[in-house]
Amino acid sequence: MESPALSARRATVEDLAGLRVLWQAAGLPWDQLDRFVTEFQVVPGPEESMLGAIGFLVEGADALLHSESVAPGEQEDEVRAALWRRIQIMGRNQGVHRIWTQEDAPYWPTCGFKAAAAALVEGCKATFVDRTANWQVFEFPAPEMVKARMDEQMAIWQATRAQEAAAMQERIRNFRNLAVLIATLVIGGMIIMLSILMRQHPEVMQRLLHGGK
Repeated sequence: MESPALSARRATVEDLAGLRVLWQAAGLPWDQLDRFVTEFQVVPGPEESMLGAIGFLVEGADALLHSESVAPGEQEDEVRAALWRRIQIMGRNQGVHRIWTQEDAPYWPTCGFKAAAAALVEGCKATFVDRTANWQVFEFPAPEMVKARMDEQMAIWQATRAQEAAAMQERIRNFRNLAVLIATLVIGGMIIMLSILMRQHPEVMQRLLHGGK
């Protein structure tokens, strides 16, 4: 049986005990992070434990992904995936254009994070961006690009539906033609058999025509 998909949510003060365990294991300053607890997104584990957590700070059109802590094990990237799904939804809902991070787990580049160009770092107005540091950045597609992509997908879907409909009509025509052919062969066979019977046994046909007399 497959395990249910993991889900993430905003942390609450009730999650502090589980978060402290994660933060301490990751070598993070847990005693300083306590006051930012509601800034974190978490993936709850069994009972009061936490499978993973990451901070998400929004400043206008920019956001910071920070202080990742994930319980070691086979589910590490599944936990990150659950966090990332949550973060993308929050980012879109809050009008974020770019998400910045210095997290170095191999998972994040697979999500679209790329090394930020020096000009992009220099032009960022968010207070959390240290211009002397190396940054990875994820940029949400522009609305017009999203619309163009949706229009493209819709066109592909409509073309696929049209092809499927045409294929179905072709199958119906083929089935109808086959049915007509079979009916023609059956009727033709019956006529041939009746003709043979009339030639070989004319008295039978005479009786049939006279009502069996």
